[in-house]
Amino acid sequence: MFSVWLSSGIIPAAVAELKGMFEPLTFFLEILLCFLLLTLSCFADEYGDLKSGVDGVGRLGPIRPLQREEIQPATMLKACFLLAGLSFLVGVLLITWSFVRLPTRPWTFIFFLLVGIMCILAAFGYTMGKRPYGYNGLGDLVAFFFFGPVAGLGGYWLYAHSISWLVLLPSSSAGFLLAQTINLQNLRDFENDKTHGKNTTAVKLGRGKAVVYHYLLTITSLTCYLLFPILSNIPSVNNYLFVIGFIPLISHCLRFRRIVYSNTGSEELDTLMWPLTRGMGLCSLLFCVSILL
Repeated sequence: MFSVWLSSGIIPAAVAELKGMFEPLTFFLEILLCFLLLTLSCFADEYGDLKSGVDGVGRLGPIRPLQREEIQPATMLKACFLLAGLSFLVGVLLITWSFVRLPTRPWTFIFFLLVGIMCILAAFGYTMGKRPYGYNGLGDLVAFFFFGPVAGLGGYWLYAHSISWLVLLPSSSAGFLLAQTINLQNLRDFENDKTHGKNTTAVKLGRGKAVVYHYLLTITSLTCYLLFPILSNIPSVNNYLFVIGFIPLISHCLRFRRIVYSNTGSEELDTLMWPLTRGMGLCSLLFCVSILL
């Protein structure tokens, strides 16, 4: 999931540079915060799935450390709280530094602090708690929202203390592709999740509609990437070189189609995960480089 961290951190930075508002320390703190929140999300997800019984013998994906008993649940829970504390600390440093650079009204400081707390709570709530939202078909939506629009708009604002609505386009692209990686996992684990009452978006849609949803996420993501330079009135052909990064994502859809319409088992979908996340990261990186050429 390195690509999620990369995409969520560098897209607002690239747009800020395009607008002449980039600042190195803000970039470092944002990248670090994205990394901590993503790691917290992964740890909390693993802990919650183990406790609910979803991570059992029926799961088709890679056997995770808690399943292998390499890490004790109590240790993983402590790690989650440690990451939550570090995320809060880095978030406070990021917001404080932004307001030291560009002083503004105090209520906005409080607003960003509350958003940061919501991000931490969302990481825990995916598979943990009495009513985890990831078990009620909201996992894709919440992941898209926080690692897409929130990371984009919020990240840009901390550079410029103003809103550029166009940053929603590439940041949403990253969010849609994150939702696609989640959907791929959910299709792989479709039967196991359904058996254990984990009603993911894929389970709620049904396998057929979840396959169509997978394609729509790609189409919407690539469209948003393309719309940004067009609506930003960026005329140079060089600024559109990022379309080269579309190739791995289109290739993924072709391989995905071959697997879902063949007689192979769902476990083969797992072979698509690394190429998809790699393609996601490559696409966002090329986008950021291209718009600044």
